[in-house]
Amino acid sequence: MRAAAKAVVVCKTTEAELRAAMHGATPFRDGRIHLGRIVSWVASKSPERFLAVLLDERGVVVDLLWDTPGGATWDPRSQCPAP
Repeated sequence: MRAAAKAVVVCKTTEAELRAAMHGATPFRDGRIHLGRIVSWVASKSPERFLAVLLDERGVVVDLLWDTPGGATWDPRSQCPAP
């Protein structure tokens, strides 16, 4: 999972590319927020750590949360320049 997370290029990596890099690991959560979608995986159970991405309507990763404790807050926002 660490290699998959490090390979993510915000504003370029697609959901399909990330899922392929995750070798079929089932997401912990997959849901909508505002106009985007959050998909997350448990990276470690002890200590609890997560990999989460915000996807835009095209399925491109526009924000990333990685190796963060489960109780951490995240205000997902697109890190990509406006078109």
